[in-house]
Amino acid sequence: MHPPARLLVRNARIYTQDPACPWAEALAIVGDRVAWAGPDAEAAAWAGPTTRVIDGGGRLALPGLTDSHFHLLLGARGLGRLQLDDAASVGEVQERLRAYAAAEPGREWLVGRGWRYSLFAPGEAIRRERLDAVTGERPALLTAFDGHTAWANTAALRRAGVLGGADTGNRFDVVVTGEDGLASGELREGAIELVRRLIPPMGPAEEEALLRRALRELAALGITGVHNMDGDEDQLGLYRRFLERGELSLRVLLPLSVRPGTPPERIDAWAELARGYAGPALRAGAAKLFIDGVVESKTALLLAPYADGSGELGAANYEQEEFEELIARADANMLQVFVHAIGDGGVRRTLDAYAAARRRNGARDARHRVEHVELVDPADVARFVELGAIASMQPLHANFGLDEQNTWRRMSGPTRWPWAFAWRRLLDAGVGLAFGSDWPVVSPNPLEGIHVARNRIKLDFSGPDSPFPDQRVSLDEAIAGYTTWAAQAAHREADLGRLAPGFLADLVLLDQNLFAIPPDAIGATRVDLTVVGGGVVFER
Repeated sequence: MHPPARLLVRNARIYTQDPACPWAEALAIVGDRVAWAGPDAEAAAWAGPTTRVIDGGGRLALPGLTDSHFHLLLGARGLGRLQLDDAASVGEVQERLRAYAAAEPGREWLVGRGWRYSLFAPGEAIRRERLDAVTGERPALLTAFDGHTAWANTAALRRAGVLGGADTGNRFDVVVTGEDGLASGELREGAIELVRRLIPPMGPAEEEALLRRALRELAALGITGVHNMDGDEDQLGLYRRFLERGELSLRVLLPLSVRPGTPPERIDAWAELARGYAGPALRAGAAKLFIDGVVESKTALLLAPYADGSGELGAANYEQEEFEELIARADANMLQVFVHAIGDGGVRRTLDAYAAARRRNGARDARHRVEHVELVDPADVARFVELGAIASMQPLHANFGLDEQNTWRRMSGPTRWPWAFAWRRLLDAGVGLAFGSDWPVVSPNPLEGIHVARNRIKLDFSGPDSPFPDQRVSLDEAIAGYTTWAAQAAHREADLGRLAPGFLADLVLLDQNLFAIPPDAIGATRVDLTVVGGGVVFER
């Protein structure tokens, strides 16, 4: 005898990813876990007087989709700012900013995000005067879509005390100056904080309202878990409050954000705190660092100079000694380490630091991760396998290289493209892989990510006979990137990523069978139902 199901899904095409039963027609959930999966003819035995029965209508069900690189609170806050992701010109940015300023007369600061580097021609300066023309004396700060460059007006730069330029002490955090010696309006990396720290913080009520909105929108996309890529005690407390109130509709893995100058004792304290956050919905056993920036602003660290003829290699966010010390400290505390590394030089330095931590602390199943890996030197691929390091990559980021107007193509250059966004090559070499979005950098829709992972073209655009490698993955692999591989990347393979007895009952029901439609139709698929821990969090 068994207890009746809380939720019973029938008449569906269920892709369980359980090797013992890869496909099922029905699924029974008891409590927050899968109790049974099998043929529909046997499903009635799980029905009781309180069981909710969902007719799948022959639709495809998948395990819940986890985004392995996410910025939940940052993205939620951004929903309350001026959105510029689809602005097609500087003039359109100006018009939207003018309208935003008129609609928000009580806002002291005008804050927006999402503009694209392609708004500016190669070599064209990002000028504060173009914002001044529509903002007057109200300070404005507009962050690029990737968060690594910002555009400030004169009033903002003056308030920050950097209108006359500023020396941040390193080549990574830059206040760009014009020929007149004054700040041009472009801020890179940590220099953005010189202005951003002056912006009044968002109030708790507005922040919580935006987080609720974000959670609703993410549930509608089938996202049942995220590996967050920034974190601190305040953010952890916010998610705890949402969890206690039953409002946290997805699972969160939250790391400590570690920056240059972080005292090692802070990592010790976080590791102690994380021991109290090891439940099924909220975990904190990780640390996140940045070794470099992005290709577009030439802050990604490369092994050979950028392709623009400047001779520049980019810059590291840390001196290697401090970088290795902080990672070794986190590793000694049994924390998983995530490192943002986009350039091939950044990837190498990250692997060097993981190797140093292993030498100091001994080998273990750490599963430290390299986030992004947009460019990798082939000599470093085997080191991922040797160190047990996971490549956490974002399929939609490959569109940076596929967009001829994107600065990424010009700065990286074709000699690097055979090892750019190299999903297939990394997989074939035995490297562990997980997929995500980096929201709010790109769309958080995992079906769009699966679409690009399955359909992307070669970066040289020359067709199937191109000598460039085909980096596409199979549909099974693309789905695994958001399910079983995502679980593996977070030490959760024992309870997440599969629809098998004993696993947490996270699932999505789709309006199209991905296995029965043309690959180029995947991106148009919609989620009809999202279940987290046996509870319905979205129903179309």
